[in-house]
Amino acid sequence: MKQLKKAENLIKVVEMTNKEVGLSLSPSSIPNYDELIKELAKAVQYLIDKDFEKLMHILYRIDVSETKVKIAFGLEQDVAQQIALLIIEREEQKVITRAKYRNKREM
Repeated sequence: MKQLKKAENLIKVVEMTNKEVGLSLSPSSIPNYDELIKELAKAVQYLIDKDFEKLMHILYRIDVSETKVKIAFGLEQDVAQQIALLIIEREEQKVITRAKYRNKREM
């Protein structure tokens, strides 16, 4: 049951991340969170290199903690991966919160 819930959350996180970041990842091509982190980190690295302002706008729109973003940029290594993790963490929080309130309304 827990594994099924995690798989459902992964699909929703991929869909939300696609929408927010402008990617076109297929949920069926992302078998696990590690693969999602890898693919998202590539997109984040591209934005760091080519369109930093757009990356900042995306992070703001997703509502990633500004403090956590500053810490990630201060690490100097694997910045893209850390930012990808922050995006996924925030999107997963949204999925869980929405499911929680959806379940309350159905009761």
